[in-house]
Amino acid sequence: MRRMYPLLAAVLLAVLLAGCGAKSNTTGASDVPNTLPSAGSPDIVPTVGEGGEATHTSGGAEAPSEQLSAKETQLKETAQEVVEYLRERDLNSLVPFIDPKLGLRFSPYSHVNKDTDLVFTPDTLPSFKDATKQVWGTNDGSGDPIELSFRDYYEKFVYNKDFADAPNISVNKLLGKGNTEFNVTDAYPNASYVEYYFPGSDKDLGGMDWQSLILVFDPEGDDWRLTGIMHGQWTI
Repeated sequence: MRRMYPLLAAVLLAVLLAGCGAKSNTTGASDVPNTLPSAGSPDIVPTVGEGGEATHTSGGAEAPSEQLSAKETQLKETAQEVVEYLRERDLNSLVPFIDPKLGLRFSPYSHVNKDTDLVFTPDTLPSFKDATKQVWGTNDGSGDPIELSFRDYYEKFVYNKDFADAPNISVNKLLGKGNTEFNVTDAYPNASYVEYYFPGSDKDLGGMDWQSLILVFDPEGDDWRLTGIMHGQWTI
């Protein structure tokens, strides 16, 4: 019987050692996740780092900014050419952009008035040397006629600020809004427009001193033809 004691002790020791080993393995396995997060996980959004490598950030991704269509991009590029010619007072370069059928309409405010707006075809556009005064519409507020030479009208209602360097440019989205009804698409159903906008800077006026230049175009095949030049400002 005494010979059995050492044998029993050895068996018990082996059982105890086996139990400790199993417990150690279970604890180590608990530190390893069952599954790794994937790019398809709702909380993981793949992004591109500075080095071009894919990284992951928590939370939702920002919505992409609105992109211009190919046609709108072409429109914006055409408008940029036109506004540069307006800046340079280069009427000879401006003439080829004018729609030969619809002509070029000058609106002193951001409202098409078919009764009072003056419209010129490419071959009747006045020059800066022409001192003849014409009535271009009526002044906002007073209602007095806008009777000016082409040069004076241009300086007051076309390029009274350096719009080619405007801080805000929009395509088919009106930025300058006041009390005047913007009715371009009613007057020209197929038209698109580009606005060059300067926000107001006088705090005493509460931002109402904003100014904008709106160039209106009609499509002609793969090109855009200039049909309107509008001046935007706060109106009563």
